[in-house]
This record gives sequence, C-alpha cells and structure tokens, in this order.
Amino acid sequence: MTLLGSVFFLILCFAVIFFGARSCVAAQEATQIRKYVTSADSTLSDSANVGNEELQATVAAALEDPASLDAAAADRAADAAQKGYLEALRNEEVPPEFEDTHHYMVSALGIRAAATGELAEAAEGGSEEFGEALPAAVEDYKLSDAIVLNHYLPASEEALGESGRRGDQNYLYEPRPFMDYEALGLSTRARDASGQGASAPEDPSAPRDVSISSVSVAGRPLVSGGNVILTGSDELTFAVTVVNGAEVAETGIPVEVVLNTRAERQAIPATVERMEPGGQATVEVSGFKPGEFDETAEVSVKAGPVKYEQNESDNVLTGTVTFGI
Repeated sequence: MTLLGSVFFLILCFAVIFFGARSCVAAQEATQIRKYVTSADSTLSDSANVGNEELQATVAAALEDPASLDAAAADRAADAAQKGYLEALRNEEVPPEFEDTHHYMVSALGIRAAATGELAEAAEGGSEEFGEALPAAVEDYKLSDAIVLNHYLPASEEALGESGRRGDQNYLYEPRPFMDYEALGLSTRARDASGQGASAPEDPSAPRDVSISSVSVAGRPLVSGGNVILTGSDELTFAVTVVNGAEVAETGIPVEVVLNTRAERQAIPATVERMEPGGQATVEVSGFKPGEFDETAEVSVKAGPVKYEQNESDNVLTGTVTFGI
C-alpha cells in the first residue's frame, strides 16, 4: 500500500507539473499575442500621426502658398516615418502566427517611409520640385493604406482565429489613412474620361471581381503550379497581368509578389492604378534578391481582393522559380 501510494503521489505530481507547465505556456503565448496586437496598433497609429499631424500641415501650407514650403518640417516627417519603418522591420518579438501578417505592416510602413523621404528630398529643391513629387507620393500613401486595410487587418483577424484568440480582436483597430486627402484637395476619387471626379460604386450588391490573367518571370510564363528556370543573365522581374471581370471600374488594386528563398522571405507590393470594366492591366514587380545556385524557391502572386469581391479563388497564382547557371 505504501508503494502504491508513493506511485500514485508521483503520478499526481507529474500531472500537476505537466498541466501547470502547459497552462503557463498557453498564458505566455496569449500574452505575447496580445502584446503584439496592441504594439502593432500603436505603431500604425504613430505612423498615421506622422502623416495627418506632421506632414499634412506642411503639404497644406505649401499647396496654399508655395513660398511657405517648410523643407525642414518635411525632413522631420521623413525621419519619423523611417524610424517607424525600421522599428517594425527589426521587431524580433513577432509571434509565429503573425509572421506573414507582420510583413504587410512592414511593407506599408516601408512604402510610406520611401515616399516621404523622396518628398522631403524634393522639398530641398524648392516648391516646384515638391509639387512635381507630391502626386506620386500621394499614390504611394494610398497604396500603403490599401495594404493595411485589405491585407494587414484581415490577416490579423485570421491569425487570431487560428490561434484561438478571437476575443483579442477587440484590440484590433482600423487605423486612419496616412493623410486626409480630401482636406488637402487630393481626392481619393478616380476620374472618368472627361476628367470629372467619379467615385467607384460602393453598393455591396454590385458585382466586383478581379483576377490574375497571367504571370511571367524574366519574360517566361509562370503558370499555376509551374516552374521557371532562370539563368544568371535573367532579370528577376515579374510581369503580372490583372483582369477586371466586373461591370464597374476599379482603382488602386493591390498586387503583391512573394518570393521565398532559403535566405529570406521577400514580398514586394505594386498597384494597378485603374482598370475599366472588362479591361486588363500589367504591372512589373522587381527588386528581388536571387536565391542560391540550383535553388528552387516558391512564388506566390496575389491581386486584390477589391472591396465587396465575392470570388477570390482566381486572385492568387503560385509556382516556383529555379536559379540556374
């Protein structure tokens, strides 16, 4: 009886230790996820403050009176945007469930930092150069807004669901756009053929559908599930053709190409500015670092989805590329 009692006591101790350890690990993971979500929200809020509070006043003053352009203020905004981007890029406390999600935020912040840096550089050259650089910067800012809204937030919700933390979705907030484009007179509306402002329909029942028609790498077609063998002289550039199969025009369609080499995951975004109903457009995505010799890397290409789109099965194409001699 003493022996049986000792064995039972040992089993009970092991059970307590095992389940206690599991509870501690689960609590630690939950804390890490909640900490990441709240930290990411703070990072995006800080980025929005840079645009809406620091940069917007500078742009508004320059638009009203080009002689009042404050190049130093633009430079401070560029430094703040770059700081936010680097902090997100170097964040080493990203939970495994949020690694892909985090990349969307890094991409959006990187676009903002680059655009603001170019805008500050143009400001050094005077109001004329600043005015010429502003439209391109605004389009980049709108692209970053679309990445956050259409990619980062849905991916965060999915990651929380997969990790069993749906309750933490209360900590997810939709951040403000980088700037108040309407207030600056830089409307987010598209323009029709006559040059008049035309807003895309917001009716959820209106059919909306974009799809990937074709993808080529270094001029060679990449089909779904296929492989393209590259030579040393090939330029690692993806040409992505997107089709608008709906009956309404689409603007600001996000496109992203992801290349997974052994060294790193590389994701580079692009955007289709406007597509008419039934039309198509091709964007080139480049800037990737090649993989090792004889390495086969996975490729994922995604277009959209656009708002109210129901069918997303044709929005993604996957394949591989092999780096040859």
